[in-house]
Order: sequence, then structure tokens, then C-alpha cells
Amino acid sequence: MKIIDAHAHVGIFADGLNNTCDKFEAYHLERIRSILFKNDGILIEKFLVSNLNCIDNVSPQMYGKLREKGLEKIFLNELDGNREMLAIADKHSILKPLVVCQPDRTENADNIRKILKEGKFYGLKFHPMHMKLEASNPRYDDYLKVAQENQLPCLFHCDAAGCQYSSPEEIYTLAKRHPKVPLILAHLGGGEPTHSRAINVLLEAIEKDDAALYADISWVDCNSPDRPHIIDVIRKLQNTPKGDMTSRLLFGTDAPIGKFGADSMYEPNYYGETILQIKSAIKEAFKEHSSSIIKNLFYNNTENLFFKKKLNK
Repeated sequence: MKIIDAHAHVGIFADGLNNTCDKFEAYHLERIRSILFKNDGILIEKFLVSNLNCIDNVSPQMYGKLREKGLEKIFLNELDGNREMLAIADKHSILKPLVVCQPDRTENADNIRKILKEGKFYGLKFHPMHMKLEASNPRYDDYLKVAQENQLPCLFHCDAAGCQYSSPEEIYTLAKRHPKVPLILAHLGGGEPTHSRAINVLLEAIEKDDAALYADISWVDCNSPDRPHIIDVIRKLQNTPKGDMTSRLLFGTDAPIGKFGADSMYEPNYYGETILQIKSAIKEAFKEHSSSIIKNLFYNNTENLFFKKKLNK
């Protein structure tokens, strides 16, 4: 079995929620890949990766925690941070970089236009929550013009917990202004009740055909082996007025954040257990139809969207 992970990272991440911080490097992802293949015979063919050093994710109280671990977070601008990502990807062929965008700090997307000429990127990455810039803000528009010009999907952190910057509705509002650009709701909204809101937004966009919305399943139902929201969204996408639209759902993990590989929280079997749980839940729910669902979720949907440029409407 081959898979593509549509949501992964390198760089320093300071998690104020769990009071942890880590420096994620390419070897974390290479190690995950090696353990997964050795233990489960599953081959990660590609990780779509963005640089956390371009994302201002350190709260003031976390700088002390960083110093305790001997880490220094140097926030990098669009050019320096994405050049760093290109240099890392050049040494690790399984890493396929996304260009991190900072519309909160720029007047337009000219830096992104420039960096796209310097190396191969496969999509754009936005984190409205850490930028504290609601996803519907007009400052994103020039970036999405660049995405359309270069046929690049856009991955948006999607999570309405405690704020609305990254809510499914805000992202949908932006997507309707750029209906030809695929926008991915990361984490399927980031937890309840936002999972349900993200599913509703995804289905509305499909029914009205007014935006090219997708979602990834990173962290969805991570504490529920039967994966109820994943099963729910698959079932609903199978039965839209437009027909089977399960092509809009992508496998992703957010690795190596959390239990997926960071040294301080490392559980070597967690990645494989996650995949096997999702596969088992799909097999139980969809029986003889599960094989194609699994192949599409874990590989084909992401391959088509990011690497074959097939937008399934």
C-alpha cells in the first residue's frame, strides 16, 4: 500500500495548548516512513510539507520553554523561510514543499511570485489563526490569484476553537471569490462542533458549485478508533446531488506534530496505528466498497489534486 500525506511540517513549533515545543526536521519524517514500512508494509511515497519557521506560532509565555530546550525560534519572512524549505526538500526527495504565505505582513503576493520561480512548490499554505487575519480578508486575494495562475491548491489551517480567523465559513467566503482555486479545510475544521460545520460547508460548496473546497483528515477522531466523523463525511460525500464527491477528502496527519514523531512525544507505532484504525473503520462501514475508498483517500485524491492537477468537480 502506498500513501501520500497531504499535511506535514518541518521547523520549530511551540504548542501553548500543551506547553510543549519541538524542532521538527526532515529526519523525523524519514524515520516515520522507515518505521511504517518496516512494521506495516505501508510506503509513504510523498509528504506535502510546509515550514513552521514561516509561521509566527510562539506566544510570549512559550519563549521560556524554548530556551529550556535550547531552541531559538527565528521567525522567517516569505522569501527566507520558503528558501529554507526548498533547501531541505532538495536533500529529501519524499518532501514536496508548500509555500507558506504571510498576507498579514505584506501588501501583495509578489514574494510568492518570486519564490515560485526559484524552485518547485506544489501548493500554498495559510495559517489564519496564527496570523490573526480572518480567512475572508481581501489581503488573501492576490495570493489566490497566484494560486490560480500556477494551478496550485491552497491548504488552510481550519479551526474555530476560540476564534473565527480559521473557521470553515471564513474560508468558504474566500473560496467563493476564487471558485477555480482548490482550498483545503485542514483538520476537517479541527474538532467538534467545527467538524460538523466544516462538513456542512464542504457539502454546500459542492451542491451550489460555487467553490472548490476540499478537506484533510489530520487529527480527526484521533481518540475514537471507529472514526465517526471520517465515516460520516465519506458517506455524505458519496451521496451529494452532484454524485460521489469523495475525491474532495485527503489523508493527512500534521506530522511530526504531537504523537506522530516529535522527540519529546514520540510513539513509534502511532502513525501506523492511525492508518490501520482509519482503514478498519472504513472496511467496517463500507464493506465490499471499502477498497476503492481507501485507495482514493490515502493516495489517489492527493495525487490527482497536487501532482496531476485534476480538479474533480
